[in-house]
Amino acid sequence: MINVKIERPSADIIAGFRNLLRYDSVTCALSDCMGRFNAMTSDMKPLVEGIRFVGTAVTVRTLASDLAAPFKAIDVCEPGDVVVIDTHGSVSTAFWGENMTMSALNRGVLAAVIDGACRDVEELRKLKFPVICKGVVPNVGSVSGYGDVNVPIQCAGVAVSPGDIVVADGNGVVVVPKAEAAPILEAAQRLLQTEHVLQEKIKAGATIGELVNSMRSSRRRSPTNTEPWGNAECVSPAGR
Repeated sequence: MINVKIERPSADIIAGFRNLLRYDSVTCALSDCMGRFNAMTSDMKPLVEGIRFVGTAVTVRTLASDLAAPFKAIDVCEPGDVVVIDTHGSVSTAFWGENMTMSALNRGVLAAVIDGACRDVEELRKLKFPVICKGVVPNVGSVSGYGDVNVPIQCAGVAVSPGDIVVADGNGVVVVPKAEAAPILEAAQRLLQTEHVLQEKIKAGATIGELVNSMRSSRRRSPTNTEPWGNAECVSPAGR
């Protein structure tokens, strides 16, 4: 199944998420605001260090080692999209390489996220195209005409639907469901803007345990407290 048209988040929503990239560990904050979920597994590695991006998911579900669906996905991409490929965890065949990268750059694609392998890594590094994947292998698949584009998939343990927002930084990759993007963006903005309060307390000598106890007491006293760093659903003090 090839779905050429997808519903994308508004330009304002995408701009809001991209504005978060001025902070360091954006994916950590977003995961915190999604109940500590929606992060891809830790075996997903960038080909080069320093990858940071926000884009809209164009999804691919491959069949065996067929490259037809990834090829078609590039054709239907718009500028700012991220190709997200579900290879069912295959690391014995490459699903991305130099020619696909050059084609993707022609379409304005921001990155490729592959729960499988790629190849032509020397060329990809020269092109400075962000690829996050599980491995590198010289073998490449064939083009037989099978696979799906812009259907719900999973990638590295996370459900991804066409139009979801994909965010990557040095910590990894998170996926923000399109339908929940606005409230998650607002929560992340509050968390990142006020996180310095927590950090200043630690710099002044407080411990994580003391601050956790203080936050719990604050919530009991004020059930309507909306400070992100005081919200159990949108912070992970021990990890931030």
